[in-house]
Amino acid sequence: MRVPSVIGRRAVAAAVAFALVAVAVTGVWAYRRHRAGTVDDAAAVWCLAADRRPALVQAAHALGVVRPESTAERLDWPGGSGGAERWRGERPADFARTCRALLGAEQRPSGGGSSPWSGFTPALLLAVVSAALAAWFSRRSAAADARRVEAEALRAAARAYRAAVERLLRELEQRRPGMAPDDGEVQDRRLELATRLRAAATAYRHWSLPRTLGETLDREPLGAGMTARWTARSPQERPGWVAETRVALGRLEAEVAQVAEAMQEPRFRTRTPAGRR
Repeated sequence: MRVPSVIGRRAVAAAVAFALVAVAVTGVWAYRRHRAGTVDDAAAVWCLAADRRPALVQAAHALGVVRPESTAERLDWPGGSGGAERWRGERPADFARTCRALLGAEQRPSGGGSSPWSGFTPALLLAVVSAALAAWFSRRSAAADARRVEAEALRAAARAYRAAVERLLRELEQRRPGMAPDDGEVQDRRLELATRLRAAATAYRHWSLPRTLGETLDREPLGAGMTARWTARSPQERPGWVAETRVALGRLEAEVAQVAEAMQEPRFRTRTPAGRR
């Protein structure tokens, strides 16, 4: 199974975060546009009350949405004239703007009235959403970086182990009578790789591959004591054992790379990779 790169996942996450912020901004903009063109029924009744018609016309004059000759009985506006009810029907945005201004000036409570919180609340909501998205993306990015570092350390341990084993095998093949090559470096690299595989097996309890690979390091032909096993074999058996060891070594490195690839997946610690044993 192909695992998307860390950069690719970051790009996707950034695109999602940007889209969510854009949706939030659009929602706030649409909300404010809607509020700008409407008032609720209670506000409309209050503004259209007979004793407030003169104040309504005066407010409309002040805002420049009706002509100066308008009166409480008859208003003139661009494209029409008539009573306040007709003005409201033909110019709802102008009426809503004027009514809210009148409500604010009179300091009367109303669901459609102007409030000091009316502009602040959407802005606060947008700020909270943006901050939450930024924090979420930051955590995701930090977690992805940590997984990448762990995965690369596992790959490096596998490469170092293979290189150490290959050096030992070459020394054994070229060995002349005398002191046997030291396999201490192989044991050190083997221990480092086994430790990292145990950590992966602990984090990924439902996936058997990391645990199986750790056990492979304890079995033939990759188990401890390679020099002793070489010495115990006859000259005729040694080439076959070396070939078997190299095959096992290549398979081990390939499967360790598979584990490292899975470790970089976002949900590595919470699920078993599909299609992997």
